[in-house]
Amino acid sequence: MAGTGKRTELMKALQSIASVRRMPFTVQMKSLNASTATSADVEEAGATDEGAGPDDDAAGQIQYESSLIHMGLDIARMSMQDKHILRPVLAKLGQGSQVMAGEQGRGARILVLYHAHLLSSESVLLLQACLEQNEGDLSVWITSEMPVPQRIRDWFVEIPVAGTDLQIHRFNKETPSCVATWPMIFRRLIDKWLGSPQPVLQDLKQVKVFVYEMLMRNLRWVEATHFLLDVILEHEGLTPVQRQRAIKVLASCDATGGGYTIPSYRIPILWEHLFLKLRGIFSLPEADVAPRPRRVGRNTTKPTKNTIQMAPV
Repeated sequence: MAGTGKRTELMKALQSIASVRRMPFTVQMKSLNASTATSADVEEAGATDEGAGPDDDAAGQIQYESSLIHMGLDIARMSMQDKHILRPVLAKLGQGSQVMAGEQGRGARILVLYHAHLLSSESVLLLQACLEQNEGDLSVWITSEMPVPQRIRDWFVEIPVAGTDLQIHRFNKETPSCVATWPMIFRRLIDKWLGSPQPVLQDLKQVKVFVYEMLMRNLRWVEATHFLLDVILEHEGLTPVQRQRAIKVLASCDATGGGYTIPSYRIPILWEHLFLKLRGIFSLPEADVAPRPRRVGRNTTKPTKNTIQMAPV
């Protein structure tokens, strides 16, 4: 789960490795230009201990961790451009000599990927190629809220970190109660739909607006489906039939696991399709909705087969 202390445990392990290598362990934040990253930039980022200056905050730069033994990148901060950012990083970290090698000859270079369950399919392929070409020389550590993708699972040893979400408890204490989280937003949306009639064509506009608000806030498809699953399982206002039908809809969605993505142009379409299905499941049945007032005017009822039409005299 999120906030259980995966990064804390990872930092403790890095500290112990630094002690074995007899190196100081000081984590610094540096910048790497994502749009114009070259092999030379990555070599400097991984091999030197000189951070970016205060005036180097140009557009397109990403922040990363750096120490004498590791380089840490957060996939959640890459705005779904991880395959472009990781390509030069993975290509350069497997070439040449580095001062990070230390006294150990194997697995000396450590690349840390936070929130690795948000990796795209292309990034998983790049990571697989890098591991195959640099076996024994490059060590990759990841934190993930889901199991490692099947394609690269044989390269990793999974260490579970159990516990409650400590981050959300700290967040609730330090921020006002009016700040909404994504589970709260999804829950309020379901509460609104539970008392609404069956959807009509005009409701599609509201769904579109909600979908693009999620996209603008960089909420990923993988995260959204799992937030929805948690809310649906814990919502006490749903009937067993509604809960079962909603889970069946979520289970039929594509690419809801870590390391699997869908093309960007399909994401809005899939989300609109998903929310329209859920809108119909959570809406009131037609029998519970009051009939709409009919239009007053000329009778437009079509005659049945047994009706005899009389011509005007």
